[in-house]
Amino acid sequence: MARGKIGKFFSSPKKKRYFLFLLTGLLGIIFILAKFLVSSPLEKPQRVKIQEVPPLPRERVLAGKIAKGGSLSSALRSQNLSADLVEDICRHLKPVVNLRQVKPGDTFEVRLSPAGNLLNFSYQASPIDVYQLSVTPAGEWLAKKKEIVVEKYWARVSGEIVSTLFEAMDNLGEQDPLVLDFAEVFSWEIDFNAEPQPGDRFQMLVEEYYVGETFVRYGRILYAEYKSASKWIQGIYFQPPGGPGDYYTPQGDSLRKALLRSPLKFTRISSGYSKSRRHPILGGYRPHYGVDYAAPAGSPVWAVADGTVVFCGQNGGYGKQIILKHPKGYQSMYGHLSRFAPGIRNGKPIHQKQIIGYVGSTGLSTAPHLDFRLLKNGIFRNPRREISPPAPSLRQDQMVEFKETTDPVIRWVQDPSAPKYQKVASLSSRNLGLPK
Repeated sequence: MARGKIGKFFSSPKKKRYFLFLLTGLLGIIFILAKFLVSSPLEKPQRVKIQEVPPLPRERVLAGKIAKGGSLSSALRSQNLSADLVEDICRHLKPVVNLRQVKPGDTFEVRLSPAGNLLNFSYQASPIDVYQLSVTPAGEWLAKKKEIVVEKYWARVSGEIVSTLFEAMDNLGEQDPLVLDFAEVFSWEIDFNAEPQPGDRFQMLVEEYYVGETFVRYGRILYAEYKSASKWIQGIYFQPPGGPGDYYTPQGDSLRKALLRSPLKFTRISSGYSKSRRHPILGGYRPHYGVDYAAPAGSPVWAVADGTVVFCGQNGGYGKQIILKHPKGYQSMYGHLSRFAPGIRNGKPIHQKQIIGYVGSTGLSTAPHLDFRLLKNGIFRNPRREISPPAPSLRQDQMVEFKETTDPVIRWVQDPSAPKYQKVASLSSRNLGLPK
């Protein structure tokens, strides 16, 4: 049927010519395309190179630190800053920073515009001592101390002495300032140069300040305790209304006494009080009515009690010596000093713990040490055995506030379930008021 229709189509001459015309045209197109493909193979596309645009100039940030023996200006010059810019930074920073007291390790950061002009400058002397300097679009220089948030903690510290208090604290990860502060609490009761023995135990509750996780410094010791085979002493800080703060026993008795147990913070006794001792230079045996404290030259020496300077000068075998007169007939003598503290002269009033001189080896001395002597009513006394009168206790009307203030501290120390650290406040570094 279909074959018949095709035959009928081609039987018409007109339709036959039309079909041949279409077929010829189609073959021609196929021929031209084939020839083009053979004579002109496809070429790879050409990459168009795009011209790179140079990046815009960016701000520069320079960071550095103060080198040993260096200054801020020398550290800035080492960053290849211009002399004029270094001078401007130092001049405008002076109102907020004492540039004479910069320390090795202090850090700084300088941010400069693409044109090399200062945008801002930061100087950090400690986690809470951060100073900033900036320039406004109008060209005004602004210097300020940055406000830092500081966290205050109560920290419990306790340990046992094996060799020295310094070593025991170091084993606990504590720093030397805490050792000195703890010894000062008991400076009227314990001579830490001679009395501590292996097995003695200590405990304290101390304030610690942090910026984030960075330790800043210790605050005040709120509670201190020392136990030995022969004594158990507790000291609690309390500041009576309108009076100075001090350390008291839980019963309100003052730890402060008329005489300190030692004229130096930490050292060792190289020779004790004796009525017959072989003299290291003159030979023979003769009395030694004092205590020799071996200490590095230049160690500060403080007055053991309030008093007045009655002698300050060279005194034969004692070398450079200071003699103080105290109430109740006492006198104290400090020999072999290397030099006197500024302002120390005859007739000068002196208060307890005031630095009066520095350890040396002047006079008849074989090595740096302090020759310390104590007299009462003109008679030499053994300083280590002298019983000193205490300062006044708290009055009965002060005991109510004393208990209200100190009982929470004592409960926290005595509670075995209390944490080692407890956050108690968030403070601003601007008005931190850290105790000295």
